Amino acid sequence: MNDETPLNPLVTYEAQDGVCVLRLNAPPVNTITFELLEALRAAVARANADAGVRGIVLTGAPAHFSAGADVDLFRQVVAAEDAIRVSRTFQEALQQVEGSPKPVVAAVAGKMMGSAVELPLACHYRVCAVGASFSMPEVRLGINPGAGGTQRLPRLIGLGPALRMLLTGEAVRTPQAQELGLVDAVCPPEELLDRAKAILAEAAPRRTSERTDRIADPASNDAAFEQAEKLLAAVRPEVIAPRKIVEAVRAGVEESVAAGMRAEQTVFAECMDTPAARNKIHLFFATRAMGKVPDLAGVEPGEVAKAGVIGMGSMGTGIAHALLIAGVPVVVRDADPAALRRGAEQIRRSVGKRVEQGKMAPGRAERMLSLLRTTTEWEALADTDLVIEAVFEDLAVKRSVIEAVESACRADALVATNTSTISLDRLAEPMRHPERLVGLHFFNPAHRMPLLEVIRREGASPRAVATAMAFARALRKTPVLVRNREGFLVNRIFVPYFKEAFSLLEDGADAREIDEAMVAFGFPMGPLTLIDMAGIDILVHVDRVMAGAFGRHGALSPIAARLAEGGFCGQKSGAGVYKYERGDRVPRRHEAAEAIVADVRRQRHAAPRGVDREEITRRLVLRMVSEAFYVLEEGIAQRESDIDAAMVLGTGFPDFRGGVLRYARDVGVASIRGQLDELAAHVGERFTPCKLLRQMEGAK
Repeated sequence: MNDETPLNPLVTYEAQDGVCVLRLNAPPVNTITFELLEALRAAVARANADAGVRGIVLTGAPAHFSAGADVDLFRQVVAAEDAIRVSRTFQEALQQVEGSPKPVVAAVAGKMMGSAVELPLACHYRVCAVGASFSMPEVRLGINPGAGGTQRLPRLIGLGPALRMLLTGEAVRTPQAQELGLVDAVCPPEELLDRAKAILAEAAPRRTSERTDRIADPASNDAAFEQAEKLLAAVRPEVIAPRKIVEAVRAGVEESVAAGMRAEQTVFAECMDTPAARNKIHLFFATRAMGKVPDLAGVEPGEVAKAGVIGMGSMGTGIAHALLIAGVPVVVRDADPAALRRGAEQIRRSVGKRVEQGKMAPGRAERMLSLLRTTTEWEALADTDLVIEAVFEDLAVKRSVIEAVESACRADALVATNTSTISLDRLAEPMRHPERLVGLHFFNPAHRMPLLEVIRREGASPRAVATAMAFARALRKTPVLVRNREGFLVNRIFVPYFKEAFSLLEDGADAREIDEAMVAFGFPMGPLTLIDMAGIDILVHVDRVMAGAFGRHGALSPIAARLAEGGFCGQKSGAGVYKYERGDRVPRRHEAAEAIVADVRRQRHAAPRGVDREEITRRLVLRMVSEAFYVLEEGIAQRESDIDAAMVLGTGFPDFRGGVLRYARDVGVASIRGQLDELAAHVGERFTPCKLLRQMEGAK
């Protein structure tokens, strides 16, 4: 018998030789919606009613099973009962799969996350293709798995490994997945169905939720929960999901699966009702939207088969490394052979470390490094499709490099600048073909940071911009398209933040208290520690460009210039605001810096006053908020949410606050405007709110 009659196009049904193959059919990525779940339930019921079927194989596309639950379902959650309904709908569908009287084998492949993992957990057996990965990333959105994952995963792989997956969102790959018992077999993708059918030949239903062998040892369970508590200790109190996940897991282990399922529904509703979850979900959608450029729809991007990088300092080296990771052949040109040697060796060490850690296969490392060529000759750029200049942030230097690049490369090659502040219009002035100039502003370290600013000047061709956006995605970066103006988006907002930190220092605030205030707000480190890492001399140099464009920003405190002039540039020189011992980056008291601060205060003829944490936080955060509204007013970004996502990805602005403008809206724009007016009156006109913010006073 061969029955291929489609019950529902979202799940195809093929019964042959006693095996029913149910295939998810919701291209492009088999997103799990309510409609797909309903189709799956009907298909499972049909297979169980078919006397000619002895077992079921559940699969998806040959290279990819599913991307997980449809995140648009989050938009339907406006009340607790909505959240419970979503969770219950998923749970009931998966319980029907697990309750099948005929054995069900999941045959899966690709990168599976969330519900795309929970669905195979509900099957009786699992076989996956080589290279598959499994993760439960809901915790990163501030929520918990809601389709039974908190109950089935501990029973399948044990409490300790399950809690680690649930609380970190880290992916488990095929070797470890089989070792843990997450899958029963691993095979090449083309053998998935045959291996699944072979399992069915001797299989009986084996329901994950009925297993107790992996959670039967009380001592082991106690140790796992104790370890989880250590992870919870580092979690921000605003983010309740990790603790709620543990609650749901504990209910299932110590009470019953049914109790755990009910707890899973309840905590899902509780998590969804928090600002942290709403803000994280806001950022998820913002990040997805950021790369969409409506006016480039239909513009065919050019291919970048080979790229060039000019300059092998820290940024040039990082950019070259990022290109190599993406598999792009790179030629790096620098006039200094020693710089080329240092940069190439730095990349080799970094790649070698990943091999030693087991994060990269030796063969892949060799292939990656073979894509790198270093040279002192401009002629080596002749066959490149894209060249990125990454030299010192100086207008004259960058102009000369861009002129040389244009002479060396093809007429149709894209020319990109990694400038962080300089207007592209000024860089384009001496070019013969300025329409091919775009900005590609990487963030340091370039091979790790996820954000890439793509700067579009008015004269850039649509094809050049489309190529730059496509290239950013090929590098596995999240691109944000911004309009050309000094500082662009991230630095436009972040440089005033650093300047305000030095102003606070000058006014009498303690350096550590400044940093501690922003860590308490949610940043991974404070502004003074961060600028020590980036380089105080760089801030001083960048501010010269920014101050010329934005006079209302006010002057940078002379403390910064005095530190840089004294050779106290930060970690790279062993001392900045703080002092550093060789071999570590722990900030320590720096008496010479304190003396400079005290001297600047004396020169102002003003006694330092006490500055409490509330004022520190208000001034630093509202300095960013104020500038972000100016950026929005000027149309630097395509959309408001782009500013939020860019600041989170590019600066570490706390994601649970949703980004700088989302934070302002949560506080209330009327309140923000009032606070800015107060600061403008008492601290300085740099806090004066823009016209747009005044017009938005009544908005939420």
